[in-house]
Amino acid sequence: MASKNAALRVGMFVICAIVALLAVVFFLSGSVLHPGMPYETYFSESVQGLDTGTAVKFRGVTIGKITDIGLVTAEYPPPNGAFKNETVYRQVVVRFSVDPRKIGAAVNINQSIAHGLRVQITPQGITGLAYLELTFVPPSQYPVQQVPWTPDTPVLPSMPSTLTQVQDAVEQVLSSFSKVDLGKMVGDLTQLADTLDQEITTGDAHQAIANANMLLVNLNTQLDAADLPATTRAARNLVDGPQTRQILSQLSQTTQQLSKVSAQLPALISASQATIDQASETTADLQAQLQPVLANLRTTTASLNALTQQLKNNPAQVLLGAQPPPEDEK
Repeated sequence: MASKNAALRVGMFVICAIVALLAVVFFLSGSVLHPGMPYETYFSESVQGLDTGTAVKFRGVTIGKITDIGLVTAEYPPPNGAFKNETVYRQVVVRFSVDPRKIGAAVNINQSIAHGLRVQITPQGITGLAYLELTFVPPSQYPVQQVPWTPDTPVLPSMPSTLTQVQDAVEQVLSSFSKVDLGKMVGDLTQLADTLDQEITTGDAHQAIANANMLLVNLNTQLDAADLPATTRAARNLVDGPQTRQILSQLSQTTQQLSKVSAQLPALISASQATIDQASETTADLQAQLQPVLANLRTTTASLNALTQQLKNNPAQVLLGAQPPPEDEK
């Protein structure tokens, strides 16, 4: 009996030790020391694949985990039990916590939301599991949703998952097809095919094709009549003929003579320049020699003018000589 009591006490001690060890591990893991920042978001789609403890990631980096999943009607019951906005109250609320050590203390969530921070459900391969992915998108494409209740924690806006977006696009395409009158479209296509067949067989298109064939036949006839091979041979014979070679030879000789003349032109220009310079020097010397003669001619001309004036005033001076001086000068 005593041995059974001792074994029971030992078993209870081991169980308590294990529970205490698990509590210490849980406490030291950070869940208590670092509880994280709580947020919530709302989805209008299925949250299949999400569960409590599922990771919250940003570009592949785990920054938190899901803490609770529920329905909006249970978390935020409509007033008086009536749906004021059925679309809003049909959503699913997902609460999660984010480790501030992973995102940094300088991150401003409100500014990030204004710049397009959104939450999206992302599948994990083909396993059927999923996780929450934080990403940035154009804010105007997925605006912030306004809710008629007061959230218990800050809200991060959500956006549809990639699968949901594809499904919505397919539904829009199918809806567009459903609005198309296929019978009328088939009738229009049949009428178009009949019109094309009529144009090709008996219409303007047929006439145009016939005219094109006639034009090609006439062109072929004209080419045969023109005897292009003979014309080509004549042109080739003219190019290779003796007259052409003689002309090319004369042109070559003329070019050579022009080259010789061009080579002599610099020497001829230099000689002409020297002659011009020498003529300029001779002209300068002649001008220097003629200047005294011209001065003497000017003096002689002035004396002759004075003598002519005196003879004009006193013609008798030639026979009688110069007039006597006045009385007052004696």
